[in-house]
Amino acid sequence: MSSIIFREPLVSDADSIWSLVNSNPPLDENSKYLYVLLCHQFSKTCVVAEFDSKIVGFLSGFISPKNSDTLFVWQVAVDSEFRNQGVAKELVFKALSQTDSAVQFVEATVTPSNKTSLRFLQNFASDLDTTFTKSSLFPTEILENGHEPEDLIRIGPIQKNLLEVTA
Repeated sequence: MSSIIFREPLVSDADSIWSLVNSNPPLDENSKYLYVLLCHQFSKTCVVAEFDSKIVGFLSGFISPKNSDTLFVWQVAVDSEFRNQGVAKELVFKALSQTDSAVQFVEATVTPSNKTSLRFLQNFASDLDTTFTKSSLFPTEILENGHEPEDLIRIGPIQKNLLEVTA
């Protein structure tokens, strides 16, 4: 049996990534073009997990223009067959390891009903023995169309030398 490979995404991965994200509710569905752009423009802060030539995980992220010490994780999707095997955690570790030494924080937004993501982020902070904070960010009135509010999660500071030990 092959092992999972974690790598930067290629533009040719965009279709598979789009399909994976769309099969992972409650993640927002976006256009394929967005994933083409992520793979092209943000490949250094995005990661795919590949098993037997199939994309089984994806993390989209970017260095925040407002906080150059922060990796903002936008979406993490893992194929249902590969959940609860540490794939999401490894995606975040890999994304962090691809950033420069100035990046010491991870941020993400989570809706109140997405208990799985919230628990994952709490556990991630705990594994790294660092601070986890949650604050209101975008209320429903801003997001409209019945979208739940989005809370901001901030994890850090992260000691990158712990990533190899914890992974």
